[in-house]
Amino acid sequence: MILHRIKIYSEALEIGSNRSQKRDRFVNPLFFQARISRISSYTIRAVQNAIITGMSLQCFMSSLVARLVSRPQLIGEH
Repeated sequence: MILHRIKIYSEALEIGSNRSQKRDRFVNPLFFQARISRISSYTIRAVQNAIITGMSLQCFMSSLVARLVSRPQLIGEH
């Protein structure tokens, strides 16, 4: 079932890419990578704040890594 969905997504992406090329445009390259199922609202806000404040990439990544919680801890808390 999942492979079928991936195939449909890939075909639709290829069609969209062909249409875009005909119009001298392009499809966002991130669509060709593994699909992102969900990005937390915290991550989105953190990216926005990093851009606004001019935070370095190294500081930004360090702050995100500090917020990571391993999966077993999450399961044990519930």
